[in-house]
Amino acid sequence: MDLQKIIDNYHKTFPNFPPSLFLSNNVILGLWVMGNNYTTGSSLYGAYPHGYLKRIHALFPKTDKTLNLFSGSIDEGDCVDFKTGIDAEEMSEIIPNNFYSLVLADPPYSIEDCDHYGTCMIKRNKVFKECYKVMEKGGILIWLDQVLPQYRKIEFDILARIGMVKSTNHRFRVITIFKKI
Repeated sequence: MDLQKIIDNYHKTFPNFPPSLFLSNNVILGLWVMGNNYTTGSSLYGAYPHGYLKRIHALFPKTDKTLNLFSGSIDEGDCVDFKTGIDAEEMSEIIPNNFYSLVLADPPYSIEDCDHYGTCMIKRNKVFKECYKVMEKGGILIWLDQVLPQYRKIEFDILARIGMVKSTNHRFRVITIFKKI
């Protein structure tokens, strides 16, 4: 996987954005300022910021083997969340194993967020184990969170770390992109 080509494609897709990604020690690093457009395409609390998925898909295009975790506001691809009734901590018992080439995850960040969603806080390490089971070898996991979750270096390589902020008075989040080994 040529990470520089991925970066170049991103910058080509968004020529009016200042260059915000670069390669360092074979890892993509960057910062995205998402702007102050507060529309999300969803009435749900916690939906992806405006333009987030366009940016992500400029790096890693969606496929017919895309899985969206914690995706109450997404109506594309396969979904695991409260509206499908599938628990991300046990999804490998229900959905195909060694199948998905792209997994996008945006879990609740705090107990307060869980209260808004009407759900419980997830165990990130458990969800990571489940992601490993359902992803094909070489598959990409894009994890948007306020923390870097625990992962096993024998199972995943980190391809990218991109800081993301929407605008003033918003949480800073990190997009960590993993590749299944």
